[in-house]
Amino acid sequence: MRACLLGHVSDQLDEGMKNTGIMLSEHLGGAGVKARLFDLREVATPGFWTRSRRYDPDVVHLVHGPSIQGLLLLELLSALLDCRTVATSTQPRLGDLSWRAARYLRPDRTLVQSGDDESSFRSAGFDTEYVPSGVDVDRFHPVDDEERRTIREDLGLAPDERVFLHVGHFKEGRNLRSLLSLREYGQVVVVGSPSTEPRETLIEDLQAAGCVVRTEYVPDVERYYQATDWYVFPVVDESNSIRAPLSVLEAMACNRPVISTRFGGLSDMFDEGDGFVYVSDVSAVDPATVSDPGPVRTRKKVEPYSWESIARRVAEVYSEVCNEEH
Repeated sequence: MRACLLGHVSDQLDEGMKNTGIMLSEHLGGAGVKARLFDLREVATPGFWTRSRRYDPDVVHLVHGPSIQGLLLLELLSALLDCRTVATSTQPRLGDLSWRAARYLRPDRTLVQSGDDESSFRSAGFDTEYVPSGVDVDRFHPVDDEERRTIREDLGLAPDERVFLHVGHFKEGRNLRSLLSLREYGQVVVVGSPSTEPRETLIEDLQAAGCVVRTEYVPDVERYYQATDWYVFPVVDESNSIRAPLSVLEAMACNRPVISTRFGGLSDMFDEGDGFVYVSDVSAVDPATVSDPGPVRTRKKVEPYSWESIARRVAEVYSEVCNEEH
């Protein structure tokens, strides 16, 4: 079986939707699918259409969005290539009018990452499957205390302070200023992504408040997770992250305790406990919890969501839609 994935091709793994397409395309081979990632930014070029016809896929899978433009592209490719269509609802971009139009552009299957999205898409007549994001459990792995101290020294982080980490985009809508409430407990570190336009005023405010800020691309970001005491995900607005945030999964694979809002599909994936704490806002975290997270077993919680497991489930969906009658 051949699958054409529609996403962004890049050497930098620093954005959720982009990373999802890249990791799926790399792991589907192990599930018996010959997958190729096509760059959505080239859709207006003749080469995109020529390559897609030559590839002759059985399935075209939209990883970004979906938006009404993406669903329309799937419809066009389905007609041109006589193939089945799948869309992943990583970060839906559908307003009221778009939802009405989307009813006429439904792919053969929509992979949702949260219960709320599943309800929304099903109410619009979409055929859905729950398939969340994955994580590379080999790259993101725990380290012992001695190695953690060595990593902190290499990264220039405080050796004797409690360290709180956030990895993501420098956007006002990500509620990053709420991280400043943690300064009274220790050092706050924010590793940002240069692939989206960072807000300079936000960066300056975080730096002025004493946060350690990294604005360059960090290829070995796993070392920051391994060095931290707590990973913190403060995002509330669903337009500012994919539904199953990869950074949370990556921190958990390193067996770090997590403080998070009940964002998107996280509460569908993980119960509270074993080092995972839900808060309405980061400033509301219990100081006693910060001081002692108790036994931490976040890696055990996230292991079922390895990219290998997610790729196998996606491959099953491909087989199902290809065996259905048009």
